Amino acid sequence: MTISLLEKADQASIEDYNPSYIIQAVNSLMPLGKEAALTQIDSFLRNRDGRKNAYGMFWVLRVLFEVPSNHFPPVRIGRPYPPPPPDPAKLPRFPIMIVKDIPLLVVRGYDIGGLPEPVMSHVEYFRKYGVVRGQPLAPPATSDGVEQKFLHLWKTAYGDAYAGEALEAIKMQIVRLGLSP
Repeated sequence: MTISLLEKADQASIEDYNPSYIIQAVNSLMPLGKEAALTQIDSFLRNRDGRKNAYGMFWVLRVLFEVPSNHFPPVRIGRPYPPPPPDPAKLPRFPIMIVKDIPLLVVRGYDIGGLPEPVMSHVEYFRKYGVVRGQPLAPPATSDGVEQKFLHLWKTAYGDAYAGEALEAIKMQIVRLGLSP
């Protein structure tokens, strides 16, 4: 069952990103512990169709693991829009932001030039430095306060830059997650 959840999380496009896929994958991997979770991910990556541009495993890893000093490796799959914040410490999981246990994808896309970084380099990074999150993701039943909390965190990282665009993108993600208004 974990493999099918990983497949759903991995194959979702940036335009159709659904936080529920990441939540389900992370919550199924978390109880396994670090080594067993990474073994599942390794197995999935070895057997997936490598011809598809699937970046969801980058998001799964950024949500599943904590790292010392919140130093997450940058995702090098192209030039993100919007770009990372000027101070990476303000949004360490970029391009993921976790708001009320909802992993939101804050980029609208990537301009890809050259070959994207393989996700296996991130698997190795988390194998070396990562600690599996302590609690399962438990998003709220309603969207109450999610947008406000998102905007607060966004403005801490970016000021007002890109705020309107980012808010529109996460509103669609909240809808896909199926939270009550």
